[in-house]
Amino acid sequence: MARLIALQACRHGIGCSHLVANLAVILMHRGYRVGLLDTDLQVGGMRALFGLEADISSDAQTYWWLSADTCSTKTLQADRYLHGDKPHSQSAGIYLSSLGHYFKQSAPQGQVLPQQYDLEKPYDLLQQLSHELSLDFWLIDNQPELTDENLMGLSLADMVLILLQLDPYDLQRAAVLIEVIEQLEIAKTWLVPSLVLPNIETKVVKHMLENTYEHPVAGILYLTDELAGLASQGIFCLHHPQHPLTQTIIAIAHQLEQDA
Repeated sequence: MARLIALQACRHGIGCSHLVANLAVILMHRGYRVGLLDTDLQVGGMRALFGLEADISSDAQTYWWLSADTCSTKTLQADRYLHGDKPHSQSAGIYLSSLGHYFKQSAPQGQVLPQQYDLEKPYDLLQQLSHELSLDFWLIDNQPELTDENLMGLSLADMVLILLQLDPYDLQRAAVLIEVIEQLEIAKTWLVPSLVLPNIETKVVKHMLENTYEHPVAGILYLTDELAGLASQGIFCLHHPQHPLTQTIIAIAHQLEQDA
């Protein structure tokens, strides 16, 4: 059974989709099959990171299967399939579709959804897809707002990663999120401080957060010129495989493996 991991940012714009995409690629390179649940398809951040066209948001009948590209180390091969059809390759890969958008109350009307999927039972749907595609992990890119839909995304999860900046708003917001997560009785919660200035020592950040919230820090994502330069034009770990930030994300992925 696939493990469901929700990534929950305290606010927009601090790299949640970037972390989801990079974790998916790293887990794929470690031999896993990973499902991505993108709940904000209108913005299109996840598709842009993988270099996919925006038209996926209008077609719930199909999905993308991403796999290692034999011709380029900086991109992934992207193949499109109908839901119900399995990828030709049985090796590691990443599933990405528009189904996450239909979990919302504001989901597009008049769209024809795959008949074999019941969106009224999201957990059953994810497990059905896990079985059909032999997925090992689901990574849920949850939105910061604590709406019913986003609370549902958290409630589906076996584990949660909370992304936060080291400022008063996010520190207070993280406390609220942890209280909600504890009420949902989710087994494991990590903290991931993001966009941390390079002059702040790792041990200081780790000590402060772990003592304050009594949850472990999975990794510290420092702000770097390379990340700012890449923006949303690709997957960071593919463009900078030896970068310290990539090594941090690899360490986070390893922790997900250990607790899976």
